[in-house]
Amino acid sequence: MIQLLDRLSAALGVAAAVAYFAIGLMLGYEVFARYLFTAPTIWAEELSRLLLVWGTFAAAAILLHRRQHIRITILTDRLPHRGRQLQEILALLFIGGFAAAVVWYGTPLAFDSFERGRTTGSMLDIPIVWMEAAVPVGCALLCLQALAEILQVALHGPAPISDPADVAH
Repeated sequence: MIQLLDRLSAALGVAAAVAYFAIGLMLGYEVFARYLFTAPTIWAEELSRLLLVWGTFAAAAILLHRRQHIRITILTDRLPHRGRQLQEILALLFIGGFAAAVVWYGTPLAFDSFERGRTTGSMLDIPIVWMEAAVPVGCALLCLQALAEILQVALHGPAPISDPADVAH
């Protein structure tokens, strides 16, 4: 089950990277069309915003799995093995709890927008639920990933201390 979750998180991470690349293309085209031809698009900014929200929340779980989120380790790297294990489990519990709270409070907001038929009010008039749904969906996956990481840390201990000179891969 954990491996399936890890594969899903990785696949959504790739989808997020593709979304960010598409955002770059769309906004690059928008700048080109607007300033070179004085012909702005009606779709580039809004679709970019939609992809940005989905990409951000879709990538959260894989970033947690890879420990690529922002961490301040000046104190935690000095802890003994058991202290680091406890600290990591507590941090993961906080992340999972926060993500669960976002799912709990965010899901009704998205359903409310769906039921009321709210839209962006722009030229494309996209249903706002498409944007709002990204938050609880992404946080649900983040919560599950945090639980999987807690299990991994409890069974196998904390990740090895990283060298500050290492570059994220």
